[in-house]
Amino acid sequence: MRNALSALLLSLALASPSPAAPPKRPIIDMHLHAHGLDEYGGGGSVCTSDQALEFPAVDPRGGITIEKAEACAKPIAAAASDDAVMRESLQMLEEHGIVAAVTSGQLARVSAWRAAGGAKILPAISFAGDELVPIAELRRLYEEGKFAIFAEIGAQYRGRTLDDPIYEPYFALAEEVDIPVGVHLGEGPPGGPHTGDPRYRARLGHPLQLEDVLVRHPKLRLWVMHYGSPFVDEMIALLYSHPQVYVDVAQNDWGFPRAHFYSQLKRLIDAGFAKRILWGSDQMLWPKTIPVAIETIEQAPFLSEKQKQDIFHDNAARFLRMSIAPTGSASPNDLGAISRERVDTCADGQDFVARRIE
Repeated sequence: MRNALSALLLSLALASPSPAAPPKRPIIDMHLHAHGLDEYGGGGSVCTSDQALEFPAVDPRGGITIEKAEACAKPIAAAASDDAVMRESLQMLEEHGIVAAVTSGQLARVSAWRAAGGAKILPAISFAGDELVPIAELRRLYEEGKFAIFAEIGAQYRGRTLDDPIYEPYFALAEEVDIPVGVHLGEGPPGGPHTGDPRYRARLGHPLQLEDVLVRHPKLRLWVMHYGSPFVDEMIALLYSHPQVYVDVAQNDWGFPRAHFYSQLKRLIDAGFAKRILWGSDQMLWPKTIPVAIETIEQAPFLSEKQKQDIFHDNAARFLRMSIAPTGSASPNDLGAISRERVDTCADGQDFVARRIE
């Protein structure tokens, strides 16, 4: 179904306003996860950038864990259960004016989140798991409206680069039917291969590995998660040479010292790419990281109000091909005429609204 994402976005534009007080500004989260505790060894805690945050040396004789690899005064504990992860995350979306969230994970879990959270949950799945899903199966799932976006493509966690030939048919499919693609390039958890997937390598996060993919597929809609950190200069080169590419700032906006994150973000801004930066939370098991990630952008001293609006909402609306209507609500742009009947068929009749508040 070529219009799977279009239908989701149209249903967004047709929704009725929430009875709650409108937020200061609307936000689109381009990087949310529908994950379970079992995917992270049962839970754990993380440090956030609203406090002093360090990455100390770890004596390997005692084992390397995330809790040892980062240090802060008040770490955030994981939600108590899978259901709590979902409920508390959806509550955060509501409380903080997040009108849309690209939500990735196992298809069954993503579907459960969409059933609970409504059409503001934009369903996303990866094609870069340990076992590649057959192209025909992904095409069928897309045509049935089961997902709208390919994300998070974590080739780096599997010891591969994104220009590996095994991924070529998947990028070709995404270009053919116009599925947006979000790829992971950047830091993994503190401790990298020692605390996450042992196949993870920091060197595999360099952004220029995407050049041949982008040349082969010039109509591909792609954003680089974590802006390829720490390879910011390479990311700037990629953005300059390939103006169709966007980046998100997810997890970097709450999981690293703010001075460090601000220095990287300012490099991107100063290089002229304020219109290509997307906000994301990268919320996994810790819903309280969402307001920290919002606060980080709100408090950035070098960002203008317009730049904050662009990062929080307008850049994502453009990337997802929503336009800002005179009424202030988001509506599809350049997606062709879509009837209400088409929306009911493809989006299960769920309404989805993104309001732009000046």
